[in-house]
Amino acid sequence: MMRHRWLIYLLPLLLTSTGASAQEVFTGLTRNRQLEGATGMTRNRQPDDVKGLTRLKAAAAEEPVALPFFDDFSRDSLYPSVDLWSDLQVFVNNTFSVSQPSMGVATFDCLDEYGLLYDQASNLVFAADRLTSRTIDLAYPAADSIWLSFLYEAGGVADMPESDDSLTLSFWAPEEERWYSVWQAAGDQVSGFRQVMIPVTDSRFLKNGFRFMFTGYASLAGVLTEPSRSGTADQWNLDHVRLDRNRSRNDTVIHEVAMTLPLRSLVKEYEAMPWKHFRQAFLSLMSPAINIRYRNNDTIVRNVTRHVTIKDLSTGAVVRDFDAGVANASPLSDILYDAPLLYTYNSAATDSALFLVTASLVTDDFDRKQNDTISYLQRFSDYFAIDDGTAEAGYGVDGQGTNNARVAMRFRSFIPDSVRGISICFNDAYDNANQRAFDIMVWADDNGQPGALLGTADGSVASPGAEINGFVTYLFDRPVQVTDYFWVGWSQLSDKFLNAGLDLNTPNDGRHYFMLSGVWQASQAPGTLMMRPVMKGEGSATSSDHGTLINDLFSLYPNPTSGEVTLLPSDRAPEDFVADVISSSGARVLTLDSSGRYDLSRLAAGTYLLLVKSREGLPLSLLRIIKLR
Repeated sequence: MMRHRWLIYLLPLLLTSTGASAQEVFTGLTRNRQLEGATGMTRNRQPDDVKGLTRLKAAAAEEPVALPFFDDFSRDSLYPSVDLWSDLQVFVNNTFSVSQPSMGVATFDCLDEYGLLYDQASNLVFAADRLTSRTIDLAYPAADSIWLSFLYEAGGVADMPESDDSLTLSFWAPEEERWYSVWQAAGDQVSGFRQVMIPVTDSRFLKNGFRFMFTGYASLAGVLTEPSRSGTADQWNLDHVRLDRNRSRNDTVIHEVAMTLPLRSLVKEYEAMPWKHFRQAFLSLMSPAINIRYRNNDTIVRNVTRHVTIKDLSTGAVVRDFDAGVANASPLSDILYDAPLLYTYNSAATDSALFLVTASLVTDDFDRKQNDTISYLQRFSDYFAIDDGTAEAGYGVDGQGTNNARVAMRFRSFIPDSVRGISICFNDAYDNANQRAFDIMVWADDNGQPGALLGTADGSVASPGAEINGFVTYLFDRPVQVTDYFWVGWSQLSDKFLNAGLDLNTPNDGRHYFMLSGVWQASQAPGTLMMRPVMKGEGSATSSDHGTLINDLFSLYPNPTSGEVTLLPSDRAPEDFVADVISSSGARVLTLDSSGRYDLSRLAAGTYLLLVKSREGLPLSLLRIIKLR
């Protein structure tokens, strides 16, 4: 597990030729692209459709929640459930922790419900994310032994809270209309989740209308003299919140087996790659196993059957479906199981393909089923990707002497091809300080390091993109021909920090180098830089606008939604198309025509994929829909 404090996690690099110092810098984020993409929030903090989040907030019914109150944040959504919580500021995810007892945690950080830095954010401690329960009917006698329990983790894979930062818990006294602080954890360096048990015995709380609230107190982990380094910090992860009667201090066991970490690509080294490259070398590229990660949280041995399904989303056909063995899981144990895979992706598609891989657990009847299934989208498009698509931090080279510094990542072309551009996820920076010019470059490989320069072009100005996770493609004036291993990257035009996304869940494994004073050095980044070469795909449709999954061909609003949505095609989108609404388990639950307005009210609450295709079945865009109850 990686532990960071961004303000001090700078790696000084002595430039012997000049005596000036320079450094690789790792920072926190200033923007959550997944939340912004869901809400349609724009740079001026005005959502494209204000009703989206307004309706989400209003979706919580006024009736008090009855006991038991329980949430393990395993629901496939970016926001906490409106059935249980009255605010939306925490980020529900499965990437900011590596030790969660089950899939899904609620992360407290310095970013609001729209994924933007709080207006009051500063280097001083301030109240950041809150998570407040709906009103609860707690009109019970103290003898009923009511306890609130939860698990919390400081930092996770991201920034560790400092000693002045804290996570607090407060109880609401309905008749007094007043909050009381009942628990606090200060920032420290202890790894992993810890459980807290709190009895609710005071008569002022044992009322109908009781609430409880978690608050994260944080401070920006930035350098005030260099705002582009500033970012979110002091993160906490929360899980398994339970309030119920007839409990005791010893009621700490989680009686379930659950999926934990996400599934990853079944292609060696790459999360995504061009379809024609994969088909050329599929026998060597396909992984021989699916890594399934789950945990027996119980104190007894549990019997578990693993099951895997792979579906070709272009056709809707299930192409692989099998049980991956049965085994006993020891008590309180984490299991990493490599399910043998005798399969290589195959599809009638010629230029792009999309598969949904789903792993599930078959457990005892009394076991909770909400967190027994997890899915992964395998994309074959017109680009190579090593990162998982989610930035947990920022990366750059900064300091005196970094003018003309270069950053590069290594990829491999399995057929003769050309790089037509580079997609880079540049993070937002505090006060827009990250918008600086740079050049894009392609190098040949020289014994595992960047070698001869093959091509370069002005990359314009670093810009956070409008799509989820903020990738922007910077094009070469003329595609750069490559074979076998090659490197792509940028050259800075000043000694100012360029803040690019860093995926902390994927090690860089020696594929990331940077140059200072003419010397290439292996990066010490604790993750993978979010930079992707976009290939021309000679003679294929991937060189056109419609040959790949281009998410800006269509936009969707309102999102989240409780009923109707409108799908708007861009000027580049075809007039005639179909759209499949796909559940998290891979089932196609609706097929929509090209009319543009749809009623999704009959769908259950959760997160769905909207796959837009041409009439011939060619994937055009893939969007995420959050459906409210």
